[in-house]
Amino acid sequence: MVYGPIQPYPLKAARHQERRPIGISTQRTKEKENMKRLLWVLSVVALTTVAFFTASRHFAVSSESHNGDGAVPEDVTLEAATRGMVRATAAINSNGTVASCFGCNRSSTGRVGTGEYQVIFNEPNVQAANGWSRWLQVDTLGANFWINRSCTTADRAGHVNGVWVSCFDNQTGAPADTSFFLFVAR
Repeated sequence: MVYGPIQPYPLKAARHQERRPIGISTQRTKEKENMKRLLWVLSVVALTTVAFFTASRHFAVSSESHNGDGAVPEDVTLEAATRGMVRATAAINSNGTVASCFGCNRSSTGRVGTGEYQVIFNEPNVQAANGWSRWLQVDTLGANFWINRSCTTADRAGHVNGVWVSCFDNQTGAPADTSFFLFVAR
């Protein structure tokens, strides 16, 4: 190998070049890579959030109760807020007689048909639309046995102080007489 004469380094050109400390270019490269990773993570999080929100909205819409007849229950706006203070109670035997009550009208309360009861209270206008809430507990009003029944409540049509109670056998779905305890609160 033959080496030629040594050439002098052009100092004038070296003075005009940007002088960087060693490692600056690798630091900028790492910053760019980190920025790309951050943008990738943010986009994945955003897409996951959108997908989850869309799926949860679809589930909420598809899980509405249709009561088996295709009719969707109407939304209700209460005229007054309920505070949850119990104002009246009634313990009703399966034959419709009043076992005990506080604030109920004994003479108007009773069994209307198989598994159907009306409970009339002395409180004025105990309808749900007026801010009254109702809690019903199926109860044997006795001891040592359990019954497989459920009940539901509704405003009593034609009587603003009344609550309609319908009870069913959980195995057959047929109307069934049962005893229960009913609270009305405001």
